[in-house]
Amino acid sequence: MRRLTTTIGLLSTAALTVALVPSTIAATTASWPDEEWVNGTVGTSSFDCGTDTGYASTAFGRFLSGTLLGQDLDGLAALNGVTLDQAADGTLDVDPATAIDQGSAPPTATYTNPLNVDLLSGVVGLDLTGLTTGLPLGSAGAVNQYAQVSGYGSGAGASGLVTDSGGVGITPTTPDSDLPEPATIALSTFIPAVAGVTDAQLEVGAVAASSQLDWCAVLADEIWGVGPATGSVRDYGLAGLGLELDSPLVGGLTGAVTAGLPDIQAAIDSLLGTDGLISDTIGAELEVLLDPLVAAGVTGDVSLSGLDLASSVSTLLSTPLTDGVVTIDLTSPDGTVSVDLDELLGYDANSLNNLAPNTELLLNDDVVNALVTRIGALLDDWVQDVVAALTAEIREATLTIDVGVTVSILNSLDVVEVTLDAVVPLGEVIDGTAEITVDADALGLGFILNPLLAGLGLPTVTDLVNLVIADLALALVDPLMDLVTDVALGAVTTLGATLSGLVTPIVTALSGFLDFLPAVVSLQANVQPDQPGGDGVFDPADPATQSSAQYLVTALELELLAATGLPGGLSTLSFGTASVGPITAP
Repeated sequence: MRRLTTTIGLLSTAALTVALVPSTIAATTASWPDEEWVNGTVGTSSFDCGTDTGYASTAFGRFLSGTLLGQDLDGLAALNGVTLDQAADGTLDVDPATAIDQGSAPPTATYTNPLNVDLLSGVVGLDLTGLTTGLPLGSAGAVNQYAQVSGYGSGAGASGLVTDSGGVGITPTTPDSDLPEPATIALSTFIPAVAGVTDAQLEVGAVAASSQLDWCAVLADEIWGVGPATGSVRDYGLAGLGLELDSPLVGGLTGAVTAGLPDIQAAIDSLLGTDGLISDTIGAELEVLLDPLVAAGVTGDVSLSGLDLASSVSTLLSTPLTDGVVTIDLTSPDGTVSVDLDELLGYDANSLNNLAPNTELLLNDDVVNALVTRIGALLDDWVQDVVAALTAEIREATLTIDVGVTVSILNSLDVVEVTLDAVVPLGEVIDGTAEITVDADALGLGFILNPLLAGLGLPTVTDLVNLVIADLALALVDPLMDLVTDVALGAVTTLGATLSGLVTPIVTALSGFLDFLPAVVSLQANVQPDQPGGDGVFDPADPATQSSAQYLVTALELELLAATGLPGGLSTLSFGTASVGPITAP
């Protein structure tokens, strides 16, 4: 989840101080003819900002408003922001009356109303409790609502992760441990049930918005040229956006690996021992080499050491898969797939918090297809990694061959003892590069039988010894290579095919759910109604009353439209709204 990188300037208790780089949209009276102002009450011989009082102003901050599944959040007392209205005579109206006075000296007033998210447990489909966790001990909280008005002609509103002085409580260098967990909005209610997906949530990280205006400075600059005018400063911040999907099919992957390991071990065990497949192959090759002589049964042992299949894949079974955008938690009982939406959409921490007013964060078909591709690639790569880890473990295990074979002729007359010795990595057997030492020694009568054997047209003992030593090791190369590859690595390949078969329905299920997103979810950042793309719902400037416009900003607006056939209709949520103005000159 991307973190908030915007810094919102602090406000003094006596007058508004702007500590931000001004936006390109500044408050101005340039479109008003000067005579309108000269003929007004501000066209006086005295114009002293910070001294002149009598301005009327309004400001507010509200963290959350809108509707969700037919619930009107604006009417919930628990979601009251804080609104200040100050008349020209200094009369102050504070809403709610329980807002906290921050102790500013008149004619300036500053109030906050921190949001108690515990009071929102009854709101269906919304969970803000994450915003109270993940913060360091002693933190005031992640949801504050702030307003300041001043008879000197300035004002400010702020909401979200802001301090009691109107400043954002984080900086670009703030560690993640100092930031809250995200709020979540249930998506399952808006999207039809898809087999294999049990839950889905949209995540909204910490947000903040600030709107500040020094109207006196604007007027002084426009009328008397005594600027520079600070103008209006609106800013917003998004710690990040995320998507979380739960699919129990994901959890089946690790279980399939665990269940498949005994089969691989059994296949490897079948190669070993005096009666194992390797011993059988040695005996069979010796019989082929010495036909029509008799090679007696193999004695001794064939063993393997250093093989731990479970250990070789333990990290792969316990470590989440991630490419920096998608994270798949294989150990979660819910099979959680998390998506960093801002990264998926191509925004880093800076660009996400420097968007033009009313920027749509497009969740279109191209974005969804890219997301499905990422999920599939992560799972496919994981299957390949499991196969590779098991293969590497098998290759690195040490094969020990210490066997003997007795060669018999003439009605089981033992004449030659053949011994085979090797201590090699199993990978060398698979590659056909293993060195096997073969010795052959005459037994009993030994070379005394040579003349008799020669007279019978049979190989002499000397011939047998030389033949075995010269040819047996070479004759074993291909059969042992094929045997170990087919049996041991074949079992690994079978597991890989099983896992690939499990990946396909996971991707299909998630894709089926995600395909609804473009029609269901709409996101807009840095919402300013008076700017291009805005809805135009704000209080405009009024020359007749020497009043500024309203300068409103919302960090994030979310629209959710229930899919066809589902109840709920359209839901709209505004996260982190700040407003200042109108401010009216005396």
